[in-house]
Amino acid sequence: MVDSNQVQKLIARILRKMNMYSPDAVQLVYRTGLVESHYKYIRQVKGPARGFWQVEPGHTCCLDICNNYLRFRKKLVKVVSNILYLDEKYFLEAKEEEWSDILEWNIAAGIIMCRLKYRRVPKPLPKDLVGQANYWKKYYNSDLGAGTPEKFIQTVNHYSG
Repeated sequence: MVDSNQVQKLIARILRKMNMYSPDAVQLVYRTGLVESHYKYIRQVKGPARGFWQVEPGHTCCLDICNNYLRFRKKLVKVVSNILYLDEKYFLEAKEEEWSDILEWNIAAGIIMCRLKYRRVPKPLPKDLVGQANYWKKYYNSDLGAGTPEKFIQTVNHYSG
């Protein structure tokens, strides 16, 4: 497993550059990666998700963020493309195959997509573990996902203890 302090510091640096930093955001993004991959896996065992945050490169996540959110926020596109050292075309002309590689090869891309997925939720970020577990299940893992709020809490407690 990757050093948790280093991951949290990286998340904080990236979220500050995105102007989307808060301690709650860092904690939720960190815990999402912990639950999704235990910071061990950069490829979903059976499925398309990539990176520590197990972001799906297709229309259900990454392409949806690019096509239905970032496309209408040109300043944010410039910010995230600069953070990732990527041409803006990767956001404005998003292709699933390219994002599959980007998400697997670039830790910052997973952090950014995870944060943007949560940013689109019209509710405040929860401050406690139970709230984060329910928020993650509803807005990140979805009803179709195999995860449960109980598993989120169990995983976080396991690695925090």
